[in-house]
Amino acid sequence: MEKNFEDSLNELEKIIKELENGDVALDDAIKKYTTAMNLVKNCNEKLQDATDKVNKILTENNELQDFTLEGESNETE
Repeated sequence: MEKNFEDSLNELEKIIKELENGDVALDDAIKKYTTAMNLVKNCNEKLQDATDKVNKILTENNELQDFTLEGESNETE
């Protein structure tokens, strides 16, 4: 099961503190670094997904459309 954003972020913070402490053997540090990078990727994907969802609004006829500020265009040319 994939971790949610908050759990991933908490685990990432824990790993960072352990690595900053400097009391981690080299092999363990490499494993923790690899885990941390996977957590960063997971968090970034979840943030991008959340951003995409927030940038959608429900129109009056119940259709989703991209959100734009007044004066901006939805068209991509």
